[in-house]
Amino acid sequence: MASQSYESIRKQIEKLEARARKLEDAAQQKKQQAVAQVLALMKKLGVAVDDLGAARPGRTRKAKGATKKRGAAKGAARKPVAAKYRHPKTGEAWSGRGRTPRWLAALEAQGASRDEFRV
Repeated sequence: MASQSYESIRKQIEKLEARARKLEDAAQQKKQQAVAQVLALMKKLGVAVDDLGAARPGRTRKAKGATKKRGAAKGAARKPVAAKYRHPKTGEAWSGRGRTPRWLAALEAQGASRDEFRV
């Protein structure tokens, strides 16, 4: 493998960067042309920007104050679930959801039944 000098590698990098800039400029120009065509067509047909929101397939405008049908809103806090099992000595609780806590798994390994700790 022939070793290349720092200068030759630097020149290659500069050529590639110039090529990348040309490609980015061409893509930006295409985008601007497309936007201009869309705006011209909208003006010709009398379509306003507000009309575009209603034209989205599969989406309808919701009435003010409407809520989602399923699930909680993003970022909304969930209500805590009531405890179903409680450790008799420490008072640690488990709702029965998710992974079994260590204290309950250890007691079950010793032969205790899960129902013994039911609240």
